[in-house]
Amino acid sequence: MLAWKLIDTPEFQRLRRIRQLGVSEFTFPGAVHTRFAHSIGVFHTARTLVEVVRREIERLGQVFVDEKAEVALAAALLHDLGHGPFSHTFEGVQASRGVKRRHEKWTADIIRNPDGHICPLLENFRAEFSDEVASLLEKEDPEDIYHSIVSSSFDADRLDYLRRDRLMTGTGAGAIDFDWLIDNIRVAEIESDAPDEDNQEPLHVPTFCLTAKALPAAEQFLLARYTLHQQVYFHKATRCVEHMVGKLLRAVARLAAGRKSDQKRTGLSEEHPLLRFFGKDGETVTNYLVLDDTLIFGSLEAMSEAEDPVISEMAGRLRERKLYKALDIAEFGADAGTQRRKLRRIKERFADQISNETVMLDEGASIGIYSEIGGEYERMHKKMHILDGADPVEISKMSPLIKALETKTQFTRLYFASDADRAEARR
Repeated sequence: MLAWKLIDTPEFQRLRRIRQLGVSEFTFPGAVHTRFAHSIGVFHTARTLVEVVRREIERLGQVFVDEKAEVALAAALLHDLGHGPFSHTFEGVQASRGVKRRHEKWTADIIRNPDGHICPLLENFRAEFSDEVASLLEKEDPEDIYHSIVSSSFDADRLDYLRRDRLMTGTGAGAIDFDWLIDNIRVAEIESDAPDEDNQEPLHVPTFCLTAKALPAAEQFLLARYTLHQQVYFHKATRCVEHMVGKLLRAVARLAAGRKSDQKRTGLSEEHPLLRFFGKDGETVTNYLVLDDTLIFGSLEAMSEAEDPVISEMAGRLRERKLYKALDIAEFGADAGTQRRKLRRIKERFADQISNETVMLDEGASIGIYSEIGGEYERMHKKMHILDGADPVEISKMSPLIKALETKTQFTRLYFASDADRAEARR
């Protein structure tokens, strides 16, 4: 079976060494599950959704296309291949260096790489299959219902991570009624965000919707996602560690791009994979695939002895969990005006420390009922739709509860290297 062969490749086995929740284990000790386990779970859920698509296509009197289902299943299994160490944190490090290359692009490159192990397996299965799978993962706008299996309000990815992350972090919030949701999925056409290129009229694309009787379960699904962002993904200690890792890796990247004498100041060996990747012309698929969480955690001892003071301090702190101290602006009360005044005063008082990152300012986290970590509102096919009779209606138009959560909530925190500075900021 193709899936077993893909799982046995080095590219897929690498996901055993990348945590699904990055550094969340610093806050939730049980959050040690990997992108490997998650990817297999997504594949399993995708098979369930394929049967939903088959059921719905037969109900609508249409023809089920096995080849498109095969592409969706392979894409579901391989969708996380391109995640780097600490996932979104690593993307942020790259973005700060002017390299805006998201994990989806890395995933597509890994799948298409003719010198890798994935591409030959896919091509042996069917000619041009690797490009079909990579293209599906790259598409922002859906073309058919098979795309919904990997990108929709009920795609296999979020159906797996919502349940898996809740279990592994031990949080009591975020439960969903999976079986009831699956039973009540229907296929209907919605108006896409992307206009028709020929006549600029709105496109209508098929996607997953829910029956009206599943409205309470749909509300709970969105609330589960919202709550996990609020309590797990945006936990202040987790965000602090992410910023500390980012500070460490940016310092390594800066020196790696310099002379040999600069590279030695990182404490890393001359041929260390981080130095190769961050060095000149080092951002290749081959060099990227060597990077993972365990590599960096295993290098903390060496980096804690670095000549560069930023690298040695950050590596030592992370190794011993001596975190910066967090100050959440919400501690000053719920009034937005008061929060802005307090933040402005702190920025003025600690301008130099913020500049050199002995005080780290975190203004990049905000959530609404649809928004991702630090992201913008999702595209229409990612929003929840409920069938009102035969017509799909976006859920906020039917649910006052969801409507109330459409406005984004901003999380603003500062992280202080010095306890004394934090105490002064709170005064």
